[in-house]
Amino acid sequence: MRRSVVVLVSWIVALAALGGCGGPDDGARELGPPIEVARAELETWVWEPVPDMHCADGSSAGVVVNLTERSRDVVVFFQGGGACWNALTCAVQPGNLRPMGDDPLATWMSDGEHAQSGIFDRDDPTNPLGDASYVVIPYCTGDLHLGDAVAGYGVHHVGYANVSAALARIVPTFRHAPRVVVAGFSAGGVGAAASFHQIATAFERVGRPELALIDDAGPVLRPPYLSALASRTIRDAWGLTGTIEPWCPECVSDGYHAAYATSLRLHPGTRASLVCAYADTTVRVLYAALLSPVENGRLEAGLEDFAAALTTAAPSHAPSEQRTFFYAGDRHGATETVPLAATPGLAGFLRAQLDGDAEWASVRP
Repeated sequence: MRRSVVVLVSWIVALAALGGCGGPDDGARELGPPIEVARAELETWVWEPVPDMHCADGSSAGVVVNLTERSRDVVVFFQGGGACWNALTCAVQPGNLRPMGDDPLATWMSDGEHAQSGIFDRDDPTNPLGDASYVVIPYCTGDLHLGDAVAGYGVHHVGYANVSAALARIVPTFRHAPRVVVAGFSAGGVGAAASFHQIATAFERVGRPELALIDDAGPVLRPPYLSALASRTIRDAWGLTGTIEPWCPECVSDGYHAAYATSLRLHPGTRASLVCAYADTTVRVLYAALLSPVENGRLEAGLEDFAAALTTAAPSHAPSEQRTFFYAGDRHGATETVPLAATPGLAGFLRAQLDGDAEWASVRP
């Protein structure tokens, strides 16, 4: 990245002396310097190395940023991909474990035009996030961004720990952002929901009390739709006893779906959404691989069970709110892989969520 004629967008303030961000439990990590880009690099994708972030082979990683002066808002976005939890599943999915390499930006951009679509389309007048800066957490750890463990089969499942490291740079860059949105697609949707607590805690320490969450195509369903065996499998492989479970004891007793309601309770005022197709092919394949098949309408039933459970629990986490946007078909993803217009009503749903609209409501086909 060019460092000449460095421009710090007006709200960026260095806070190297201030502690308190990151960490798997309470966001306690010393803050580093803010992210800087040259003026010529505004509204372009730029790679920012973060040495304490790592890929599955232990090599260093970082974040991808697209900063703008249109507003002070920021989207922290988690990249999607597949998952693996033993030597076999990791061997057959090497694409989820690839290092950033000599050209990290090209590696991340290999998904094609996704980086200009959906909520990343600044030219879409219906996009409620078109004027925000974007920080993307790349996916190269095979653990749905959940882990902090080096497995016996040699894979560094350190996705959750990577978020902790990234926050040391993200928080000082956007500590004055009036709107902080945590979002993700597929594996990134799971990661966004699972890391929401540590991100919200980090921003709360610098005075940003309310954040929003958008989980696109990354549902963590309740039992029996996600089996107890599946939960134990990923718990052991990815080290969830040191990442999710310290702040979510309900996840141990009830299942990892409890992370949604727990985050809402721990961070009052949160507005969270789950967006998913009733027959999402990729979600069904992942659940089947985890011996939790959701074929023949079971995914739809699982999604409706998820929504019903959150509705029942709503009084316990008020004033936080969670809504769902479910749509027909088997497409995987609605916020990154396709234009927002490809999912009628989604742009308005997200705008109502982010603008605090009192009429914000769940959507069904």
